[in-house]
This record gives sequence, structure tokens and C-alpha cells, in this order.
Amino acid sequence: MASNNEDASDENLSDFSDTDADSHSDSRSSSDSEQRQATQQACQYYNSGHCRNGKKCRDLHVCKYSLKGSCRYGASCRLKHIQGSDGSSGPEGRGRRNHTPKSRTHRERSSSSSSDDSGGLNGKPYRWQLDLGNGWEDVANDHILEAQYSRPNTKGIRLYNTPRGALSIDFTKMRILKKSNLRIRRKGSRQTQWLWHYRGNHGWHMYGEKDSQGKVRSISSSEVEKEFQKNQRGSMQFNINSNTFEIRFKDMCQNNLSTGKRRRIRRRPKYESPSSGLVNNITNAFKNLTSSSPKKVPLWQFGGKNGRWHTFTQQGACSVSSADIEAKYQRNPQGSINFSVNGDPYTIDFSNMTQTNLKTSASRKVQRIQQ
Repeated sequence: MASNNEDASDENLSDFSDTDADSHSDSRSSSDSEQRQATQQACQYYNSGHCRNGKKCRDLHVCKYSLKGSCRYGASCRLKHIQGSDGSSGPEGRGRRNHTPKSRTHRERSSSSSSDDSGGLNGKPYRWQLDLGNGWEDVANDHILEAQYSRPNTKGIRLYNTPRGALSIDFTKMRILKKSNLRIRRKGSRQTQWLWHYRGNHGWHMYGEKDSQGKVRSISSSEVEKEFQKNQRGSMQFNINSNTFEIRFKDMCQNNLSTGKRRRIRRRPKYESPSSGLVNNITNAFKNLTSSSPKKVPLWQFGGKNGRWHTFTQQGACSVSSADIEAKYQRNPQGSINFSVNGDPYTIDFSNMTQTNLKTSASRKVQRIQQ
């Protein structure tokens, strides 16, 4: 697995494991279906695009607004509509009313209850899946993929050794490049904490984080997420000093309305390490996936003059070693570590892969390399 990172280097991959095939239950009579629809409510997970239970779901896989006769999209709605509820039968029967033959109506209702999207994660905070032509299959060791996706400076990742060869994943558009017949998706739980970042002059920064003087740079990430949930194609404004900024969710950008400066923004999940019983850190996962031979702990280095890189060591005036930094990184790949050099305070931001002198605000690039 190799990450397409705006700052960072390549890494290695996981292979794939089969999941249960899509379930198909026997169809019931149309009268049973109609009676069931009369007593059930619309499935909230289907309406959100993530119901794993498919035809086994106890709730209806239909547009919740069509049940009330108030779907503003009507025949253009991407979700299934019950025949005759608002004059639309969804994408498959667009514009047809009650003149549809009974057998046709039953077939459309049956298909509407089957969905590839899923809300059942079996206790996991997320699940990555690929559809390589035979239905959705879980990605083994997908916490590796999740760790890369959670980093705002990672544009994508390359998966090797899949049944369809090497695949390039675009995280921004959540698709497989140059493979129109293949698909990828990430399914998350409602407990996922989403973090918002903007592209600054020296890398990516999370909304609401503090600068080297302890001052908050902008509005908080949670405020941005709250507005995003209200309207995912809308916008919001906020002020910093005399400048007014606008965030446009549809275009995923931030505009300074005072100067016209435009910056990219990204929404990525807060990384959660694998649950107990699974591989509990990324280093061990890479060992298992790439080779049976043992590998050394990755090295942490900072950029110096003339493009040279220097490994962190406690020899001299630095208070941490490369191993200390790696241990901290394993506990939270999105966090940071503070240390000192010649008495001056420094911090390393794992998200941006930068080292900053908190006294002078001078910044250097850092890198994590496999030995």
C-alpha cells in the first residue's frame, strides 16, 4: 500500500478477504408486502445510504419523505418511492403511477429493499470495502488504509496485490482511478469524529487548532462539521479580525472574501486504532503484509541544509530519540510530540509532518522512513 501524499513517502499494502455474499431472501406475496409497508417506517440507514441488512431489514428501504408525500425531488429522487405515494416510484419507475401492473410493482418493491450500503460494522468504527465486480468485499487490515485516509495531506493511496492488480485510490473523490467498473467505499459509524482541515502556506491545519503562541487560528472543526451536517452542499461564514471567510462545502474550499484568497479544505475522520484482537499498530501490520522477515523500527528524521536529512538522536542536546517519536506516533498517528533542543521547545505535528520551534516559529519538514 503506497500513499499518494503531498508531503510523505510510499508505504506497503494489505490484501483482501472475502465477505459474506449478498443475501437474497424469498419474495413474499404483494399483499404481504403491502401489509408490511402499512405498519413499518422508513429505514434511517437506507436514507443515509448505509444499510447492511438489505432485504432482511425490518424497516422499509424507501425515501422517508415520500411516505409523507413531501419529497421535493419527486421523480428525480435517488431513493426508492413507494408506488403512488407521491406520483413517483423512484429511479426504476420514474413517473409511473398506479397503472403499473401488479407483478411489476411487487418486483420494484422487492428490489428496493436490497442495498449494498451498510450500517452494520460489527463493533468496528469503520469498514473499507472494494467492489471488484463480484460485490462488496472487506479490505483486510483496513486500519492501514484508514490511517492514511485520516491524514489531510494524503490525496490517495495505491493498493498492490489485489485480484485486479495494482489500484490507485483517490480519497478526495472516493473512487478508483482509471477503473470505471471498480468501486471503493468507506462505511463509518455515527460515532465517527470528523475533523476539518484547510491548506495553509506550510501544510494542512485543523480548524480551531492553536498556533505557537497558543492562539486559536479559526473557528473550531466541530463548528464546521455542525454546519456541514445541516447542508452538505451549502456554505458558512466566519470572521477573523477584519477578514471575512466563507467555506463552500460543495466546492470544498475556503474563500477570504476580503482578499479573494482561496484555499482547499478537507474533511477526514479522527483515526481510531484497531479494536482488541486485531493487529494493534501499523508497524506490525506492515510486517505481516509485506514479508515474513523481521523489519526494523522506522526512523524519524528532520530536514537540514542542502536537502540532507538527519536522524533524531538523544546524543547531544535533543531530548528525544527516533524510537521515542515512533512510540508516540504509534499511540496516535494524528497527534504530536513535544521535546527540547538546547533548551528551546519544539513540537512535531504528525498530521503535517513538520517540526516547529515554539520559540521562533521556524518550521522544518520531518519524515518517517522504513529501514
